[in-house]
Amino acid sequence: MKEYKVRILDTVFADIDDIADFIVSISTLEHAAKYARELGAEIMTLRYLADFIPESRYRSVRHYHPHAKQLRTHNKQLNIIFHIEDDYVIVDKILASKMIIN
Repeated sequence: MKEYKVRILDTVFADIDDIADFIVSISTLEHAAKYARELGAEIMTLRYLADFIPESRYRSVRHYHPHAKQLRTHNKQLNIIFHIEDDYVIVDKILASKMIIN
């Protein structure tokens, strides 16, 4: 099993900030921080899982990269959009599941 290095684009950090801001608006800062940490941990699982996830068939996902893949988060509300380039998993976007369309 290959282990990849994970590179997260700046736009993904902005996505995480937006998600945390939304959680703060309906809950607490502690809840938002916990959710952001868990999301970061899920992103890091791509070091090992990336090869096992097939390329997405959805046009809305492939919009970010022609060979984009998607990892659905544990709560099924978000998708981590990424692609593989050499020894790197490059995380392109975090997208709400309801935004995944064909």
